[in-house]
Amino acid sequence: MKRMNLRDVPDDVYAALTEAAAANRQSLSAFVVDRLTEVAHVTRLDDYIASYLPPQGSGVTLEDAAAAVREVREAS
Repeated sequence: MKRMNLRDVPDDVYAALTEAAAANRQSLSAFVVDRLTEVAHVTRLDDYIASYLPPQGSGVTLEDAAAAVREVREAS
């Protein structure tokens, strides 16, 4: 695994991350790695959605599908 150092993290962001990590019973490092992993997956998903060609004649637009995914994500 690679090592990563962050600089110039605003105090309020650091405090929020520290509190969230403690609430999840994780170290700050583990919590931040989990969040970065989520961001990496979303980035890949955005690339996939941008290149996706929906089936013809389905009546479902890419915007409708993306909105449905967002709705499910926000509900969980």
